[in-house]
Amino acid sequence: MHQFVQPDHFKTHNRTMNVKRFLLLPGALAIALASAAPMLPVVAQVPTPPAGQYQKRGVNLNLTDDQKAQLKQIRESSRSQIDAILTPEQKTQLEAAKQQRQAGQRGQKPRGMWAALNLTADQKAQMKAIRQDAKQKMDAVLTAEQRQQLEQARQQKRQNRQQPGQ
Repeated sequence: MHQFVQPDHFKTHNRTMNVKRFLLLPGALAIALASAAPMLPVVAQVPTPPAGQYQKRGVNLNLTDDQKAQLKQIRESSRSQIDAILTPEQKTQLEAAKQQRQAGQRGQKPRGMWAALNLTADQKAQMKAIRQDAKQKMDAVLTAEQRQQLEQARQQKRQNRQQPGQ
């Protein structure tokens, strides 16, 4: 048997061709992806609501500037009333938990944050009354259609909580 031995210049040429093919692969891949990109679904883009709309927790309400101002005032009043109920230690604990959340640190969820304050029965009752009053005042600011949209969103949220695995 006679074995064929390639001269060195052929070996170098073959290696050069393999390297060129290897270098062309990323370029071809980039071109293929660029042409396929328009066909891919756009998931990461979140539409911003048009001017004059209010979006919170997935609910779009077309609030007027006056409604926005009234709702803001109601929220601020409720916060100050709740703040007046808390002890200095509870305020410090609550502020620390809020700062952790704002800093992006994984801490307690809002419900757990409030539960960790060890509120008295009297504090809980007062806070419940403040929240109910605020809800009534906020509902009074909204139109019938806006209240209906909000109620539908609340019902959907309750259903999602009741479904296992969500």
